[in-house]
Amino acid sequence: MDERDTAERTRVAFERVAALIPGDKLLYPPATQARLDAVEEHLGQRLPEDVRALYRLHDGQVQYEVADPRWAAGLFGGVPLLPLDQVRFHWDQWDGFEDELDMDEEASSEPEGFVRTKYSLRGWVPLTHDGGGNHIGIDLDPDERGSIGQVILFGRDDDWHRVLAPSLVSYLEQLGDLIEQGHGEDGEDETGWRLLTPNGMVPHTLFRPEG
Repeated sequence: MDERDTAERTRVAFERVAALIPGDKLLYPPATQARLDAVEEHLGQRLPEDVRALYRLHDGQVQYEVADPRWAAGLFGGVPLLPLDQVRFHWDQWDGFEDELDMDEEASSEPEGFVRTKYSLRGWVPLTHDGGGNHIGIDLDPDERGSIGQVILFGRDDDWHRVLAPSLVSYLEQLGDLIEQGHGEDGEDETGWRLLTPNGMVPHTLFRPEG
């Protein structure tokens, strides 16, 4: 799939999800090419084309702050997409943890062999933040069975690194399918919309790691 096809597929998947989720998405305007280039230079890594395409649509969503207590209807299963400056900020917070080898002892991958069994890796780029140090992000340094750009879970409370989708666009497409199948609810508190799971399942288990 070429760059234009990826951009169009991303746009269609994003707009579908945004239309299905109730509430104000509080989306920022598109990121400029200069902002994308600056973030990639800081990361020392090129972002996958579907990630670049998403940020060309919107540079994330408003993040809740005490000084600006608005709750965006989070596009990632209820969690807002980080603006690029916050992607950079949260990525920087993990600097140095990759070398703390004793923290890798409990790390695992689901499915096995898809994500490197590390507590932290500089190839993991956060796209969300749950307020407690945990992220949905993309993996630019996968294990031997994984794929570059796969969507994963990682963070302070996560040793079990689950792959949600093989790419960001696949994640958005699967999310749209789940919402249309009834796996969503408005929520009972100020955080609003979120994924709904039957029988106490963890929401992320609804996704298919291989698309």
